[in-house]
Amino acid sequence: MIVHQVLSGAGPVDAVTVQALRIQSLMARWGWKGEVWAGHIDPRIAKRVRSLRDLAPEPDATLLIHYSAYAPRLRRVLDLPQRKVLLSHNVTPARWFWDYEPTIAIHCALGRRQLPEYAAACEVVAGVSHYNAAELGSDVVIPILFDPAHLGAAGDAAVSRPAGNELLFVGRLAPHKRQDELIRLVALLRRHRVPDATLRLVGEPLNPKYLQALRGLAEELAPGAVTFESSLSDAELADRYRRAAAFVCLSEHEGFCIPVLEAMHLGAPVVTRPVGGIPEVAGDAALLVEDRDLAVVAEAVALVLEDASLRSTLVARGLQRPAAFSPDATAAKLRAALETA
Repeated sequence: MIVHQVLSGAGPVDAVTVQALRIQSLMARWGWKGEVWAGHIDPRIAKRVRSLRDLAPEPDATLLIHYSAYAPRLRRVLDLPQRKVLLSHNVTPARWFWDYEPTIAIHCALGRRQLPEYAAACEVVAGVSHYNAAELGSDVVIPILFDPAHLGAAGDAAVSRPAGNELLFVGRLAPHKRQDELIRLVALLRRHRVPDATLRLVGEPLNPKYLQALRGLAEELAPGAVTFESSLSDAELADRYRRAAAFVCLSEHEGFCIPVLEAMHLGAPVVTRPVGGIPEVAGDAALLVEDRDLAVVAEAVALVLEDASLRSTLVARGLQRPAAFSPDATAAKLRAALETA
């Protein structure tokens, strides 16, 4: 069987690209052939991904379209004779990008508008979460192929609490991820509840302008308490998870959110907003805080930092949660969808 994967864009730390490359390796173990194609390719990954402009008609092949954004060259894929499977990773609403990256905002607006057209042209339509699938009127879910082996062995519920009160969030520095609210949160904690609270933000910035805005906010509200990092090795990233007192996510839009599972795998208790696909990912292993009042969120985080019983419960449940997304189960769902097409 030949399955080519199609992406709007590809980069070395992009979650969708990482997913496509893992699927390519999985299909190779099945004896299937296929390459990864993208409309825009970061030079750092150019040896592993081919340009979408070179994708030719191949009636005997199947296309797995990873949909996460609009790309000018992506639309022509619908006219090719190959069978097609659409896997929606969700498209961030445009409103989050207008102030900092209008081009991305336009791509998001077009991407959301064109998604129904792509769904209508595909033999199988799926989402990486029920949240994503429901947007397309589908009940087919093919979760992220989650394999934390690159981060090392799982955490241990018996390990003592990390020293300090460092909060961690991992994810692209982008407006919808709400790193700005995390900065306000740590400032609030330091003033009223946890004087030595700090925050570590790990992720590639949307652009220099947005990084500068976040740094400025951090220096204004919590000088010296916020650390920014990017381009970490797997070992360095694992170290950040292991030494975090809590992983906190206040994102406004997530189709899945892999870092939640990574944090759980490595023993960090998770506090998060229940938005998008996050409740499906977190299950009962995270403290879900729906209230938008940061004072309420600060109390929840302080509780996790101070209450040993709650903390141990979250860590223990978190260590079990990745089993719900075992690679074998996801591989079976993926294969079924491709063979159905």
